[in-house]
Amino acid sequence: MTSTPAVPYLRLCFYYFATCGLYGAMLPYWMLWMRHHGYSAVEIGWVTSAQVLMTIAGSYFWGMLSDKTGQPMRIVKTALSLSVLLFSAIYLVQDSYAGILLVMAGSSFFWQGVFAQFELVTLRHLAEQSSRYSLIRLTGSAGFVLCVWGIGQLLSVFHITLLPTLILIVMATLWLAGMLNQGGARPQSQTSSVPVWPMLRQPAILVMVVLFFLSNASHGSYYGFFSLYLEEHGFAEDTIGNLWSVAVIFELLLFAALPWVLKRVSINIILLISLALTAVRWAVMSTNPDDLWVLAGLQVMHGFSFSWVHSIAIMLFKQFFTGDTEGRGQALYGGICVAGGQATGIACAGWLWHLGSGVTFGISAVVALAATVLALWVVCKQRQAAV
Repeated sequence: MTSTPAVPYLRLCFYYFATCGLYGAMLPYWMLWMRHHGYSAVEIGWVTSAQVLMTIAGSYFWGMLSDKTGQPMRIVKTALSLSVLLFSAIYLVQDSYAGILLVMAGSSFFWQGVFAQFELVTLRHLAEQSSRYSLIRLTGSAGFVLCVWGIGQLLSVFHITLLPTLILIVMATLWLAGMLNQGGARPQSQTSSVPVWPMLRQPAILVMVVLFFLSNASHGSYYGFFSLYLEEHGFAEDTIGNLWSVAVIFELLLFAALPWVLKRVSINIILLISLALTAVRWAVMSTNPDDLWVLAGLQVMHGFSFSWVHSIAIMLFKQFFTGDTEGRGQALYGGICVAGGQATGIACAGWLWHLGSGVTFGISAVVALAATVLALWVVCKQRQAAV
Protein backbone atom coordinates (compact mmCIF):
# COMPACT_ATOMS: atom_id res chain seq x y z
CA MET A 1 0.00 0.00 0.00
CA THR A 2 1.41 3.41 -1.01
CA SER A 3 1.37 6.08 1.69
CA THR A 4 0.41 9.64 0.85
CA PRO A 5 3.40 12.02 1.11
CA ALA A 6 3.20 14.47 3.99
CA VAL A 7 2.35 18.04 3.04
CA PRO A 8 5.40 20.31 3.70
CA TYR A 9 3.34 22.95 5.48
CA LEU A 10 6.24 24.90 6.97
CA ARG A 11 8.11 25.34 3.70
CA LEU A 12 4.95 26.24 1.81
CA CYS A 13 3.95 28.73 4.50
CA PHE A 14 7.42 30.32 4.47
CA TYR A 15 7.11 30.98 0.74
CA TYR A 16 3.68 32.63 1.08
CA PHE A 17 4.95 34.59 4.10
CA ALA A 18 7.88 35.96 2.07
CA THR A 19 5.91 36.59 -1.14
CA CYS A 20 3.18 38.56 0.57
CA GLY A 21 5.81 40.25 2.71
CA LEU A 22 7.33 41.56 -0.51
CA TYR A 23 3.92 42.85 -1.58
CA GLY A 24 3.69 44.51 1.84
CA ALA A 25 7.07 46.16 1.36
CA MET A 26 6.12 47.52 -2.06
CA LEU A 27 2.41 48.16 -2.24
CA PRO A 28 1.85 50.86 0.39
CA TYR A 29 5.20 52.62 0.04
CA TRP A 30 6.61 52.45 -3.49
CA MET A 31 4.27 55.16 -4.75
CA LEU A 32 5.44 57.37 -1.86
CA TRP A 33 9.06 56.71 -2.87
CA MET A 34 8.24 57.74 -6.44
CA ARG A 35 6.39 60.82 -5.31
CA HIS A 36 9.46 61.75 -3.22
CA HIS A 37 11.41 61.61 -6.50
CA GLY A 38 8.95 64.04 -8.07
CA TYR A 39 6.81 61.76 -10.23
CA SER A 40 3.11 62.45 -10.89
CA ALA A 41 0.12 60.19 -10.20
CA VAL A 42 -0.10 59.31 -13.89
CA GLU A 43 3.61 58.35 -14.02
CA ILE A 44 3.23 56.29 -10.85
CA GLY A 45 0.16 54.63 -12.34
CA TRP A 46 2.06 53.69 -15.49
CA VAL A 47 4.89 52.08 -13.50
CA THR A 48 2.40 50.08 -11.47
CA SER A 49 0.49 49.08 -14.60
CA ALA A 50 3.72 48.07 -16.34
CA GLN A 51 4.51 45.82 -13.38
CA VAL A 52 1.15 44.15 -13.64
CA LEU A 53 1.29 43.82 -17.42
CA MET A 54 4.66 42.11 -17.13
CA THR A 55 3.15 39.88 -14.46
CA ILE A 56 0.54 38.84 -17.04
CA ALA A 57 3.23 38.04 -19.60
CA GLY A 58 5.32 36.24 -16.98
CA SER A 59 2.37 34.24 -15.68
CA TYR A 60 1.56 32.78 -19.07
CA PHE A 61 5.22 32.28 -20.04
CA TRP A 62 6.07 30.42 -16.82
CA GLY A 63 2.77 28.52 -16.96
CA MET A 64 3.46 27.34 -20.51
CA LEU A 65 6.99 26.33 -19.52
CA SER A 66 5.69 24.54 -16.43
CA ASP A 67 3.12 22.52 -18.37
CA LYS A 68 5.76 21.63 -20.97
CA THR A 69 8.45 20.53 -18.51
CA GLY A 70 6.34 19.34 -15.57
CA GLN A 71 8.88 21.01 -13.23
CA PRO A 72 7.19 24.11 -11.73
CA MET A 73 9.49 24.33 -8.69
CA ARG A 74 12.64 24.44 -10.81
CA ILE A 75 11.05 27.29 -12.79
CA VAL A 76 10.18 29.14 -9.57
CA LYS A 77 13.77 28.96 -8.33
CA THR A 78 15.18 30.24 -11.63
CA ALA A 79 12.73 33.14 -11.82
CA LEU A 80 13.40 34.25 -8.23
CA SER A 81 17.16 34.27 -8.79
CA LEU A 82 16.77 36.49 -11.87
CA SER A 83 14.38 38.77 -9.99
CA VAL A 84 16.90 39.49 -7.22
CA LEU A 85 19.62 40.23 -9.76
CA LEU A 86 17.44 42.60 -11.77
CA PHE A 87 15.99 44.51 -8.81
CA SER A 88 19.53 45.12 -7.51
CA ALA A 89 19.93 47.48 -10.48
CA ILE A 90 17.48 49.94 -8.88
CA TYR A 91 20.44 51.71 -7.24
CA LEU A 92 21.85 52.49 -10.68
CA VAL A 93 18.63 53.87 -12.21
CA GLN A 94 16.74 55.53 -9.35
CA ASP A 95 17.11 58.96 -10.96
CA SER A 96 15.77 57.75 -14.32
CA TYR A 97 12.04 57.25 -14.88
CA ALA A 98 12.70 54.85 -17.78
CA GLY A 99 15.18 52.92 -15.64
CA ILE A 100 12.73 52.62 -12.75
CA LEU A 101 10.03 51.47 -15.17
CA LEU A 102 12.29 48.78 -16.64
CA VAL A 103 13.56 47.48 -13.29
CA MET A 104 10.13 47.34 -11.65
CA ALA A 105 8.38 45.82 -14.67
CA GLY A 106 11.21 43.39 -15.37
CA SER A 107 11.51 42.10 -11.82
CA SER A 108 7.71 41.67 -11.71
CA PHE A 109 7.94 39.40 -14.76
CA PHE A 110 10.00 37.04 -12.60
CA TRP A 111 8.85 37.11 -8.96
CA GLN A 112 5.18 37.98 -9.52
CA GLY A 113 4.83 36.17 -12.83
CA VAL A 114 6.04 32.87 -11.38
CA PHE A 115 3.75 33.01 -8.33
CA ALA A 116 0.96 31.09 -10.09
CA GLN A 117 3.34 28.16 -10.49
CA PHE A 118 3.99 28.05 -6.78
CA GLU A 119 0.22 28.04 -6.27
CA LEU A 120 0.21 24.96 -8.51
CA VAL A 121 2.95 23.35 -6.40
CA THR A 122 0.87 24.00 -3.27
CA LEU A 123 -2.29 22.54 -4.80
CA ARG A 124 -0.41 19.42 -5.91
CA HIS A 125 0.97 18.93 -2.41
CA LEU A 126 -2.54 19.34 -0.96
CA ALA A 127 -4.11 17.00 -3.55
CA GLU A 128 -7.61 16.22 -2.29
CA GLN A 129 -7.25 18.62 0.66
CA SER A 130 -7.55 21.81 -1.44
CA SER A 131 -10.05 23.27 1.04
CA ARG A 132 -7.05 23.69 3.38
CA TYR A 133 -5.39 26.05 0.91
CA SER A 134 -6.64 29.11 2.80
CA LEU A 135 -4.93 27.90 6.00
CA ILE A 136 -1.56 27.98 4.20
CA ARG A 137 -2.34 31.21 2.38
CA LEU A 138 -3.12 33.03 5.63
CA THR A 139 0.58 32.94 6.53
CA GLY A 140 1.07 35.19 3.53
CA SER A 141 -1.28 37.69 5.12
CA ALA A 142 0.83 37.53 8.26
CA GLY A 143 3.94 38.31 6.20
CA PHE A 144 2.18 41.23 4.58
CA VAL A 145 1.11 42.65 7.93
CA LEU A 146 4.58 42.29 9.42
CA CYS A 147 6.29 44.01 6.50
CA VAL A 148 3.71 46.79 6.16
CA TRP A 149 3.93 47.56 9.89
CA GLY A 150 7.69 47.06 10.24
CA ILE A 151 8.65 49.07 7.17
CA GLY A 152 6.19 51.81 8.11
CA GLN A 153 7.90 52.09 11.49
CA LEU A 154 11.37 52.15 9.92
CA LEU A 155 10.42 54.80 7.36
CA SER A 156 8.89 57.00 10.06
CA VAL A 157 12.24 56.94 11.91
CA PHE A 158 14.63 57.01 8.95
CA HIS A 159 13.67 58.14 5.45
CA ILE A 160 11.74 56.94 2.40
CA THR A 161 15.06 56.64 0.50
CA LEU A 162 15.77 53.49 2.57
CA LEU A 163 12.88 51.68 0.86
CA PRO A 164 14.77 49.98 -2.05
CA THR A 165 17.18 48.38 0.41
CA LEU A 166 14.35 47.08 2.58
CA ILE A 167 12.59 45.66 -0.49
CA LEU A 168 15.79 43.94 -1.63
CA ILE A 169 16.17 42.30 1.80
CA VAL A 170 12.62 40.93 1.63
CA MET A 171 13.15 39.78 -1.96
CA ALA A 172 16.28 37.89 -0.89
CA THR A 173 14.19 36.22 1.83
CA LEU A 174 11.70 35.13 -0.84
CA TRP A 175 14.59 33.69 -2.87
CA LEU A 176 15.64 31.66 0.18
CA ALA A 177 12.08 30.39 0.65
CA GLY A 178 12.04 29.30 -2.98
CA MET A 179 15.33 27.45 -2.63
CA LEU A 180 14.00 25.53 0.39
CA ASN A 181 10.89 24.27 -1.39
CA GLN A 182 10.70 21.25 -3.67
CA GLY A 183 8.20 18.84 -5.16
CA GLY A 184 5.09 19.50 -7.20
CA ALA A 185 6.55 17.91 -10.33
CA ARG A 186 4.48 15.90 -12.78
CA PRO A 187 5.97 12.82 -14.51
CA GLN A 188 7.37 13.74 -17.92
CA SER A 189 5.22 11.06 -19.55
CA GLN A 190 2.12 13.05 -18.55
CA THR A 191 3.22 16.32 -20.12
CA SER A 192 1.63 17.51 -23.36
CA SER A 193 0.66 20.65 -25.18
CA VAL A 194 -3.11 20.78 -24.88
CA PRO A 195 -4.16 24.37 -25.81
CA VAL A 196 -5.90 26.43 -23.14
CA TRP A 197 -7.31 29.39 -25.07
CA PRO A 198 -10.01 27.34 -26.93
CA MET A 199 -11.38 26.42 -23.49
CA LEU A 200 -12.46 30.06 -23.11
CA ARG A 201 -15.22 29.30 -25.62
CA GLN A 202 -16.96 27.37 -22.87
CA PRO A 203 -19.52 29.78 -21.35
CA ALA A 204 -18.84 28.71 -17.76
CA ILE A 205 -15.10 29.38 -18.06
CA LEU A 206 -15.57 32.66 -19.94
CA VAL A 207 -18.00 33.98 -17.32
CA MET A 208 -15.63 32.92 -14.54
CA VAL A 209 -12.72 34.79 -16.16
CA VAL A 210 -14.76 37.96 -16.74
CA LEU A 211 -16.18 37.89 -13.22
CA PHE A 212 -12.80 37.64 -11.49
CA PHE A 213 -11.28 40.16 -13.92
CA LEU A 214 -13.94 42.71 -12.91
CA SER A 215 -13.48 41.98 -9.21
CA ASN A 216 -9.74 42.61 -9.44
CA ALA A 217 -10.15 45.65 -11.68
CA SER A 218 -12.35 47.24 -9.02
CA HIS A 219 -9.38 47.06 -6.63
CA GLY A 220 -7.18 49.15 -8.93
CA SER A 221 -7.94 52.48 -7.27
CA TYR A 222 -7.28 50.90 -3.87
CA TYR A 223 -4.01 49.13 -4.66
CA GLY A 224 -2.72 51.99 -6.76
CA PHE A 225 -3.74 55.07 -4.80
CA PHE A 226 -5.03 54.29 -1.31
CA SER A 227 -1.74 55.37 0.28
CA LEU A 228 -1.81 58.63 -1.70
CA TYR A 229 -5.43 59.16 -0.63
CA LEU A 230 -4.40 58.81 3.02
CA GLU A 231 -1.35 61.06 2.57
CA GLU A 232 -3.53 63.73 0.96
CA HIS A 233 -5.83 63.54 3.98
CA GLY A 234 -2.94 64.21 6.34
CA PHE A 235 -2.14 60.72 7.66
CA ALA A 236 1.49 59.95 8.58
CA GLU A 237 3.43 57.02 7.08
CA ASP A 238 3.12 54.85 10.20
CA THR A 239 -0.66 55.40 10.29
CA ILE A 240 -0.86 54.53 6.59
CA GLY A 241 1.00 51.31 7.34
CA ASN A 242 -1.29 50.55 10.28
CA LEU A 243 -4.40 50.95 8.11
CA TRP A 244 -2.97 48.55 5.54
CA SER A 245 -2.22 46.17 8.39
CA VAL A 246 -5.84 46.27 9.58
CA ALA A 247 -6.94 45.07 6.13
CA VAL A 248 -4.51 42.19 6.12
CA ILE A 249 -5.22 41.14 9.71
CA PHE A 250 -8.85 40.59 8.75
CA GLU A 251 -7.72 39.05 5.47
CA LEU A 252 -5.80 36.54 7.63
CA LEU A 253 -8.75 35.87 9.92
CA LEU A 254 -11.14 35.21 7.05
CA PHE A 255 -8.63 32.94 5.33
CA ALA A 256 -8.56 30.94 8.58
CA ALA A 257 -12.36 30.89 8.85
CA LEU A 258 -13.05 29.82 5.26
CA PRO A 259 -12.69 26.01 5.68
CA TRP A 260 -15.28 26.15 8.49
CA VAL A 261 -17.60 28.35 6.40
CA LEU A 262 -17.30 26.11 3.33
CA LYS A 263 -18.75 23.21 5.32
CA ARG A 264 -21.90 25.24 5.95
CA VAL A 265 -22.33 27.64 3.01
CA SER A 266 -22.00 27.01 -0.74
CA ILE A 267 -19.16 28.49 -2.77
CA ASN A 268 -21.62 30.50 -4.87
CA ILE A 269 -23.23 32.20 -1.89
CA ILE A 270 -19.86 33.03 -0.31
CA LEU A 271 -18.72 34.55 -3.61
CA LEU A 272 -21.92 36.53 -4.05
CA ILE A 273 -21.79 38.00 -0.53
CA SER A 274 -18.10 38.86 -0.86
CA LEU A 275 -18.58 40.67 -4.18
CA ALA A 276 -21.56 42.61 -2.85
CA LEU A 277 -19.53 43.77 0.16
CA THR A 278 -16.73 44.80 -2.22
CA ALA A 279 -19.14 47.10 -4.07
CA VAL A 280 -20.31 48.58 -0.76
CA ARG A 281 -16.70 49.14 0.31
CA TRP A 282 -15.81 51.20 -2.77
CA ALA A 283 -19.12 53.06 -2.67
CA VAL A 284 -18.37 54.29 0.86
CA MET A 285 -14.79 55.19 -0.18
CA SER A 286 -16.29 57.36 -2.94
CA THR A 287 -17.76 59.64 -0.24
CA ASN A 288 -14.17 60.67 0.68
CA PRO A 289 -14.16 59.60 4.34
CA ASP A 290 -11.38 61.06 6.46
CA ASP A 291 -12.34 59.60 9.84
CA LEU A 292 -9.78 57.05 11.00
CA TRP A 293 -12.39 54.67 12.39
CA VAL A 294 -14.47 54.72 9.21
CA LEU A 295 -11.38 53.97 7.15
CA ALA A 296 -10.41 51.17 9.55
CA GLY A 297 -13.91 49.71 9.21
CA LEU A 298 -13.61 49.72 5.44
CA GLN A 299 -10.26 47.99 5.71
CA VAL A 300 -11.92 45.20 7.70
CA MET A 301 -13.97 44.41 4.58
CA HIS A 302 -10.78 43.44 2.73
CA GLY A 303 -11.15 39.98 4.23
CA PHE A 304 -14.25 39.51 2.07
CA SER A 305 -13.21 41.41 -1.05
CA PHE A 306 -9.84 39.66 -1.27
CA SER A 307 -9.49 36.58 0.99
CA TRP A 308 -12.74 34.84 0.15
CA VAL A 309 -12.91 35.91 -3.49
CA HIS A 310 -9.31 34.83 -4.12
CA SER A 311 -9.62 31.47 -2.33
CA ILE A 312 -12.80 30.58 -4.19
CA ALA A 313 -11.22 31.58 -7.50
CA ILE A 314 -8.24 29.29 -6.84
CA MET A 315 -10.58 26.37 -6.13
CA LEU A 316 -12.79 27.04 -9.17
CA PHE A 317 -9.86 27.31 -11.56
CA LYS A 318 -8.48 24.04 -10.16
CA GLN A 319 -11.83 22.39 -10.93
CA PHE A 320 -11.92 23.61 -14.54
CA PHE A 321 -8.21 23.21 -15.41
CA THR A 322 -6.76 19.80 -14.60
CA GLY A 323 -3.91 17.56 -15.69
CA ASP A 324 -1.67 19.08 -18.35
CA THR A 325 -3.55 22.41 -18.30
CA GLU A 326 -3.08 23.04 -14.55
CA GLY A 327 -0.12 25.39 -14.87
CA ARG A 328 -1.68 27.54 -17.56
CA GLY A 329 -5.05 27.47 -15.79
CA GLN A 330 -3.53 29.01 -12.68
CA ALA A 331 -1.55 31.37 -14.93
CA LEU A 332 -4.81 32.42 -16.61
CA TYR A 333 -6.24 33.38 -13.24
CA GLY A 334 -3.05 34.97 -11.94
CA GLY A 335 -2.21 36.70 -15.21
CA ILE A 336 -5.49 37.73 -16.85
CA CYS A 337 -7.91 37.94 -13.91
CA VAL A 338 -5.63 39.20 -11.12
CA ALA A 339 -2.77 40.98 -12.87
CA GLY A 340 -4.76 42.05 -15.92
CA GLY A 341 -7.70 43.21 -13.85
CA GLN A 342 -5.51 45.16 -11.46
CA ALA A 343 -3.45 46.67 -14.30
CA THR A 344 -6.61 47.91 -15.98
CA GLY A 345 -7.98 49.26 -12.72
CA ILE A 346 -4.76 50.99 -11.70
CA ALA A 347 -4.23 52.58 -15.13
CA CYS A 348 -7.81 53.88 -15.21
CA ALA A 349 -7.49 55.16 -11.63
CA GLY A 350 -4.30 57.02 -12.61
CA TRP A 351 -6.12 58.83 -15.40
CA LEU A 352 -9.19 59.51 -13.26
CA TRP A 353 -7.39 60.65 -10.11
CA HIS A 354 -7.29 64.30 -11.20
CA LEU A 355 -11.10 64.25 -11.17
CA GLY A 356 -11.01 63.35 -7.49
CA SER A 357 -10.88 60.21 -5.39
CA GLY A 358 -14.68 60.21 -5.13
CA VAL A 359 -15.10 59.70 -8.87
CA THR A 360 -12.32 57.12 -8.97
CA PHE A 361 -13.66 54.97 -6.14
CA GLY A 362 -17.21 55.49 -7.42
CA ILE A 363 -16.27 53.84 -10.71
CA SER A 364 -14.60 51.02 -8.75
CA ALA A 365 -17.92 50.49 -6.97
CA VAL A 366 -19.75 50.24 -10.31
CA VAL A 367 -17.24 47.66 -11.59
CA ALA A 368 -17.58 45.58 -8.40
CA LEU A 369 -21.36 45.83 -8.72
CA ALA A 370 -21.12 44.49 -12.28
CA ALA A 371 -19.16 41.49 -10.97
CA THR A 372 -21.82 40.96 -8.29
CA VAL A 373 -24.64 41.05 -10.86
CA LEU A 374 -22.77 38.56 -13.04
CA ALA A 375 -22.30 36.23 -10.05
CA LEU A 376 -25.99 36.55 -9.20
CA TRP A 377 -26.89 35.69 -12.79
CA VAL A 378 -24.73 32.55 -12.59
CA VAL A 379 -26.37 31.47 -9.32
CA CYS A 380 -29.86 31.99 -10.79
CA LYS A 381 -28.95 30.00 -13.92
CA GLN A 382 -27.63 27.13 -11.81
CA ARG A 383 -30.78 27.05 -9.70
CA GLN A 384 -32.97 27.06 -12.83
CA ALA A 385 -30.95 24.17 -14.26
CA ALA A 386 -31.38 22.22 -11.02
CA VAL A 387 -35.19 22.50 -11.12
